[in-house]
Amino acid sequence: MYAQDDMQDAKVSLSFSEDTDTKTITATVTDQNGLAAEEVELSFFVKRTFSLLKIGDGFNETDEDGVVEVAFPSDLPGDAEGNVTIIVKILDNDLYNDLSVETIKKWGVPTIINDDKDERSLWAAAANAPITLIISVTGMIFVIWFIILYIIFSFYKISKIKPLNL
Repeated sequence: MYAQDDMQDAKVSLSFSEDTDTKTITATVTDQNGLAAEEVELSFFVKRTFSLLKIGDGFNETDEDGVVEVAFPSDLPGDAEGNVTIIVKILDNDLYNDLSVETIKKWGVPTIINDDKDERSLWAAAANAPITLIISVTGMIFVIWFIILYIIFSFYKISKIKPLNL
């Protein structure tokens, strides 16, 4: 293991190529002197709503020219315009400091955003809940209250029963 002072900063440059069937991300890693950084493990991610989605192989190491290529999935959803944020990271390397490079590319499948606020759905506000859900919950509440009132009425009838004198 190297001391913290021996570590240096690397430079990662990204290029993108697109054919009819495949989309490829090419990352080139160089050291501070501009020389190719060999056997540096890179992690490729796509930013999602709550976390990062890893893409590419399990291990993406640079070759002797400092280059690694990763295929981009063709069915990944993006925003309304199809934009996705691609992140490339160097993590836990013995020679280089941690590094993160972000870029936005229009490679995702456009997501249709439904802004119709009056539509009834399970995730809508209470005023727009599905009718069947409202009827079911209301029915269950009435049944529960009926059972409670029946039990109270039964206790009342029991209390009015006179004991037998033997």
